[in-house]
Amino acid sequence: MSEERVNFHPNTMEPSSAKIRRVHWIFKLLAMIVILGACTLGVLYWYLNRLNQPPVLFPIDQAVTIEQGMNVNAITEMLAEKHIVQSKALLYYIILLFHDPTDIKASTYVFEHPLTTGEIALQLTQGDFDTDLVRFTHIEGERATMIAARAADVLPNFNPSNFIAEAEPLEGRLYPDTYFIPADYTDKQLLTLLLETFDEKTAPLEAQVASSSLSFDEILVLASIIEREANTPESMRLVSSVLQNRLEIDMALQTDASIEYILDKPLSELTPEDLEINSLYNTYLYPGLPPTPIGNPGLDAIMAVLEPAESEYFYYITDNEGVFHFSETYNQHLRNIDLYLK
Repeated sequence: MSEERVNFHPNTMEPSSAKIRRVHWIFKLLAMIVILGACTLGVLYWYLNRLNQPPVLFPIDQAVTIEQGMNVNAITEMLAEKHIVQSKALLYYIILLFHDPTDIKASTYVFEHPLTTGEIALQLTQGDFDTDLVRFTHIEGERATMIAARAADVLPNFNPSNFIAEAEPLEGRLYPDTYFIPADYTDKQLLTLLLETFDEKTAPLEAQVASSSLSFDEILVLASIIEREANTPESMRLVSSVLQNRLEIDMALQTDASIEYILDKPLSELTPEDLEINSLYNTYLYPGLPPTPIGNPGLDAIMAVLEPAESEYFYYITDNEGVFHFSETYNQHLRNIDLYLK
């Protein structure tokens, strides 16, 4: 019996050890790809989960209004700006992928506790909002009596007489803003809300108030006049410079707004005789500031007192279009009157 010999050509077959090494290398490569993919998915999951969490500054019990006609992009951007979600992109894609954007309900939302972005998306599309809130706008410059009159029209449990009695001594600190409040709000609750909002909004100004030559009460008095005399943040800063220039030389402020306050009549109805009324609020007769604020200034007017424009102006007028014209001397002032008021 003959012995058969099998010859392996080196170019046709690999040694078994080389095959094993190649297989091991392929498995290592696949394992690395799987591990890398898992790590990537893990990091992505961690990142998205982190973005899904409520922001640190989530506004609890504050009304947020989604107006009719706002698109998804505008809604997500607004909610991110108000610190309701961390990522407008995440909210956008959650709404797009898991909900119908047309289901978003235009209304006022109040969140009683922080919600994740996914929960926000669900609440928006399910229309889970508080429908019992009343929208109440307190306009810059309004006095306590005007606030009371308008609040009484929309709040059945509101007592205007009680509100005025408690609020008038606090004139200047009733912060003007748009508030969303329960329909059963009382006069005491509204007053508390206005005062607490004032404290919250003015707290960051503590350092500037401390460095001012005016006391905080004087700042509020001057701001209340500026609020009634000027009409834009820019004009407020210029009017503030005029009035503070006058205060520095003990010159009468001569503001019509303070006369309006004591007579309770519009500026447009004031007469020359009205400017002669004997009252400490008559800044034509008595130099310096009136005894109390003549209304409730907004933040722009308060900032105008703290950061007035730099000028040498001592006079100003407002023409029939509401444009201000400032002057340094009385003769220039008379010329502006001839040019713009006659």
